[in-house]
Amino acid sequence: MNRLLVLLASFAVISCVKLPPNFKKCNRNEPTWTECVLEAGRDGIPQLNRRYEELNLPNIEPFTLPEVSISGGRGTSVVTQTYKKSKISGLTKIKVDKLEFDFANKMFEVVGVVPELEMMGPYKLDGKILLLPVQGEGDSVARLKNVKVELLMKYEEVKKKGKTHMKYVSGKAKIQPGSVFFRFENLFNGDKILGEQINTVINENWKVFYEDMEETFEEVVMQIVINMVNKFFAKVSIEEAFD
Repeated sequence: MNRLLVLLASFAVISCVKLPPNFKKCNRNEPTWTECVLEAGRDGIPQLNRRYEELNLPNIEPFTLPEVSISGGRGTSVVTQTYKKSKISGLTKIKVDKLEFDFANKMFEVVGVVPELEMMGPYKLDGKILLLPVQGEGDSVARLKNVKVELLMKYEEVKKKGKTHMKYVSGKAKIQPGSVFFRFENLFNGDKILGEQINTVINENWKVFYEDMEETFEEVVMQIVINMVNKFFAKVSIEEAFD
């Protein structure tokens, strides 16, 4: 019986988590709501560079991505790409230009610019770019500079113990880099001359190569963000966050 009481008490505490004091709170009924929530976002997002145990939020600097596969391609770039245990960093450095909650339509929108997004980890490539063969397996890095990020997400309302929580169910992301630098080690089984040539070709034609991975990369970023906000709003209700 004592063990049961402890479990019930623990559940009650977990289900009533309050907004951490270091996160700015805004009242959606106040006339300064729009300005307040933008300021709160600008202040809060950089703080996601550490773990918040009480909210079940991991540290997303860097965020580890188990595996991403990109098949086929189009036009002059037809490359099958696989990335495993990649680390993505830079998301919390976003300079937020727009952050809005549309409670009537249950939408959440974020627009901003990330100075640099970096993805590092093991890769495998096989295909052609500009009719040149590309093949290799090893370590890779991709650095996206001055990245314009647009996120639009839709949520549903879920009732828990008399409180209303957001559950994000879908979203769309647009990731537009100003430039991208790629580096693939061990191309063609370590042939340094061919490897340097192909790395040069890829970087001289980065837009072509990035177009191949753009849709998948956008989906990855969208899933990272949806996962984060769902963990947060599963613990913090709308009433606690915005009233």
